[in-house]
Amino acid sequence: MEPWIQETTGEPRLPLMAVQVPRRNFEGLFQHALRPSGPFAQALRDVGYDPEAEEAEEYFSLEVWRASLAVARRHACPGLGSEEANRVLGNHYVEGFAQTLVGRIFAAAAPLLGAERCLSRLPTYLRAGREDMRLLLEARRAREWRAMVVDADPLPDFVAGVVEQVLRRTRVLPRVDVLERASQGYSLRIRWDEP
Repeated sequence: MEPWIQETTGEPRLPLMAVQVPRRNFEGLFQHALRPSGPFAQALRDVGYDPEAEEAEEYFSLEVWRASLAVARRHACPGLGSEEANRVLGNHYVEGFAQTLVGRIFAAAAPLLGAERCLSRLPTYLRAGREDMRLLLEARRAREWRAMVVDADPLPDFVAGVVEQVLRRTRVLPRVDVLERASQGYSLRIRWDEP
């Protein structure tokens, strides 16, 4: 186990700090990518996020984000296991983000930046979505990096899906594996091939 990550002990987790998730995270995934309606939209309203609200809050609690992802897994990824569904939702998240104003700029620049430069910017991108998360990157060899993520409430497969889709935007063929899982973080192996 890496020293930056706490081993899971069975002891209760410390309470999460008041983590706030920006509305743009919800908009990218739900309004631009998944476009919920009917029972899907109602289930989101039931957990605290209204995808059709004209005047939405700027930030939502982490609990509302996680509950909204659970709703999305049930409605947008039926039949998939939780880990696979989270990875699919991470892919959708990037595609939805690419339809926002800031996302269109990123999507246009990604092929020009290339895989390594986009990866080196991931800590900044991640913090824009969740200020409490920390991402440490290390280049291991050509076209292989390791990411260590410190997160009080981890969703490693969602982030793996995000990383995969970001790299696809650079026109490479990515493979992202979750190597370690712990109560306060995880590590990812990020590899890619040129097409």
